[in-house]
Amino acid sequence: MSFLLNEPKLCRPNNCQRKFFVDVLSSFLTSARFTRHEFEDYVQPLISFDTRTASSNSLTRSLEAAHAIAFRSGLGSSLFAPDHPHFSVDDIKAFAQRAFVKDNVAVIGTNIEASTLNKLVDASFVGVAGANAVDGVIETPASRYFGGETRLEAAHDGLQTVFIGFGTTNISTSAELATLAAHLSTTSSVKWARGLSPMVQAIPEGTSVQSLYLPYSDAGLFGLVVSGRTVEGVKEAGKVAVEVLKKSTKGLTEDELKIALAKAKFGAASAVESREGLIRDLGAKVMF
Repeated sequence: MSFLLNEPKLCRPNNCQRKFFVDVLSSFLTSARFTRHEFEDYVQPLISFDTRTASSNSLTRSLEAAHAIAFRSGLGSSLFAPDHPHFSVDDIKAFAQRAFVKDNVAVIGTNIEASTLNKLVDASFVGVAGANAVDGVIETPASRYFGGETRLEAAHDGLQTVFIGFGTTNISTSAELATLAAHLSTTSSVKWARGLSPMVQAIPEGTSVQSLYLPYSDAGLFGLVVSGRTVEGVKEAGKVAVEVLKKSTKGLTEDELKIALAKAKFGAASAVESREGLIRDLGAKVMF
C-alpha cells in the first residue's frame, strides 16, 4: 500500500502541521479500530452499491473478465467484493494485522524535502509492526499469464462489448506497448476532430474501438475494447480491430512511429498531473 503526502507549492505548512498529517496517516496502520457498527451500517452498503454499479457497466465487466482470464489469481482477482460479502469484522482485523506491516508500506511525498519526510515517517511510523513480528504475512507471488476466452450476458446499459487483447509478464516491453496503444487510440488530440488511428475510418458507424494499456509492477494488460448497440456492428468492428492490430505489430512507418511516440509521451505526462494518476504511476514502481 502507498500513502501520498502532497504539500501545495504555494502554501508551506510548518513542522507541527506536517507532523499532524503524517501522524494521521500512520494512525490508520497502528490504531485502526474496525468497529462492527461501522462495517455493517456504512461499509457493507457501499460495497453492495459499488458492486451493483460495476455489474451494470459493460466496460467494467469486460475489464474484470479480461483480468480474470489473463492472470486468474492476483491481478485476476476482482476489484469488487461480492454483493453480500461473507467476511466479517474479525476477518478484516486478521487481514489488517498481516497486511499493515512495514514491508508492505511506502510513503511518497511531493513538494517536501526528503530529509524532512524521512524524519517525520521514522517518528510517526515507529509503531507499525515489522514483518517478522506478524504470523502469516501475506505473500505476493509473481504474476503469471494464462489467457483464454469467455462470454458474459450483456450488461443493463444495452451496449455489446468485446475485449480483445493479451497480457504479458515481460515489463521490459512497457514502452513498446504504450506506444502501440497510442498508435491505435481513436481519441483525437484536437477537440471536434477525428483521431488519427487507422481504425477510425474503417469501423462501422455506431461502434467504437478504444485501445488500453494497463501496466502493473510485474505484468501488463493490453487490449482493444469494442462497443456498439448491435451484435453485428461489434462483430464487424472487432474484425477491423484485429486486422489493424496484426498489421501494426508487424511494424510502423517512420511517421507513424513519431506520432505514436509523441502521443504516448504526452499521455504519460498528462496522467501524473492528477492525484490518482500520480499514485498509480508511482505505485507501480514501488517494489516490496
